[in-house]
Amino acid sequence: MKTLIAATGLAMLVATPASAQVTASVGADYASGKYGSGQQVRSASSTFSLRAKRKRVTVFAALPVVQVDAPGNVIAPGGPLGLPIFTDPTRPATRERRSGLGDAVVGASVQVIPPRRHHLALALTGSAKLPTASAARGLGTGKADYSVVAEAAVPGKVTPFAAVGHSFVGQPDGYRLRDVTSARGGVAVGIGKASEVSVSYNYASRVSDQVADRQEIGAGLDTALSQRLSLGLQGSAGVSKGAPDVGAGVRLGLRL
Repeated sequence: MKTLIAATGLAMLVATPASAQVTASVGADYASGKYGSGQQVRSASSTFSLRAKRKRVTVFAALPVVQVDAPGNVIAPGGPLGLPIFTDPTRPATRERRSGLGDAVVGASVQVIPPRRHHLALALTGSAKLPTASAARGLGTGKADYSVVAEAAVPGKVTPFAAVGHSFVGQPDGYRLRDVTSARGGVAVGIGKASEVSVSYNYASRVSDQVADRQEIGAGLDTALSQRLSLGLQGSAGVSKGAPDVGAGVRLGLRL
């Protein structure tokens, strides 16, 4: 059933009109920290993504493969907003390594106000985290999450941006999780004709009473290597107990 749901999401992209701009990307991410749990939690993932844009509408899908080195009762973070980790009191706390498919994400974004230089741009995005990760192995909750995000920016040489979102978190059997509110704000600066650097502050509220909220400072670099090939680099540092101490990621995109 989970595979069927994920395949349905990917079919969104397969059915995209030929006139759409399609981009495929591969990425790798790493995060390490205690997340307020008292023990080190390390996670790494490799993600394949597809994105198709036609006029003001963009659809996307992503499927990660994850590896977690953490106590067995720690449920790995994931989902559209990278929801904070939490602990499952019914699982043993023995440290273990586990790996497998992560939770797939599918969604769509609408450019309500299209971007124009020095004018406000506004986009609305809806996405779903599909339960393709194994709940039995602590790689996911086994439930779907749904998120809505509003993003605003004023494009220019210096581009301020902000976003607010809300995730409706699926409830695993045995205990209750909170919905998560998130916020992001920062500025991006163009470098030359093909590159952009950015700094941002990211926040996500706590998903349960067992963990703190998540606050991070992030930085990124995006550059066009050619007309079809792009590269993105990201890094982050946690400023709250519920965030990883450090995070890093790399993305390589190819316009098809």
